[in-house]
Amino acid sequence: MKINLLKFNFLFFFVLLALPVFQQQAAAQSRVVDNAGLLSAGEAQRLSSLISAIASEYRFDLVIVTERNIGSISPVAYADDYFDNNGYGFGAGRDGCVLLQVTDTRDIIISTSGSGVSILNASAENKVFNDVIKRLRTNNYYEAYNSFLENWREFLALDAKGGRRFNFFHQYNVIVMIIAWLISFGIGFIVVASWKSNMNTVFAKTQAAAYAVPGSLNFSEKSDTFLYSTVAKTPRASGGSSGGNAGGPRVSSSGNSHGGGGRKY
Repeated sequence: MKINLLKFNFLFFFVLLALPVFQQQAAAQSRVVDNAGLLSAGEAQRLSSLISAIASEYRFDLVIVTERNIGSISPVAYADDYFDNNGYGFGAGRDGCVLLQVTDTRDIIISTSGSGVSILNASAENKVFNDVIKRLRTNNYYEAYNSFLENWREFLALDAKGGRRFNFFHQYNVIVMIIAWLISFGIGFIVVASWKSNMNTVFAKTQAAAYAVPGSLNFSEKSDTFLYSTVAKTPRASGGSSGGNAGGPRVSSSGNSHGGGGRKY
């Protein structure tokens, strides 16, 4: 009985010692880290399931992190280090991307790693930021994070088709279709107008001489002469930077290369 009790006490002591390690590992594996408390448990679970589905299909790691405050550290550096220090990323290149939201400073950061640096080109990055920020400004947090994941699923699907990249025509496909329709309509209108003009057999006179009475129209010439002129010049205001995008690629404190950047929402 005493031996069994000693074994039980030893096992209980070992579990207590190992519990923080297990918790840390579990936290490191979580892909939805809502420290700012913006999501319900059900919303976080649905986002995690979508991340798992994307990771299973494309071997690409996606992480969502929310914080209320991160102190004096740069939000971009915080996102880079969070990705590196918590062991995210697939393969030797640590392919993946983290979305960081800091509510107190209204920062939204995208940090890419590995293949994510080249997949998230300027057009793709702008689309993600525009979709996410539009929803954050109306406090639709779940929809904002879901759009982040769905955008990445589209980018990864293009990459799987021979390394294709998201571009202008993907981003503005509706506008491009409208422009193409207008051009087609304009060409058709010109062709029809040309056909119609060729069918006219009566032409209007282009000169009025046939209708004027000789000697009834006289012109006199007048001129104004200006002796002085004044020219006022106003210096043009120099344009400042309008973006909050940190750009990339850059190297984090752990030595890993990252892309992406940040904006305010």
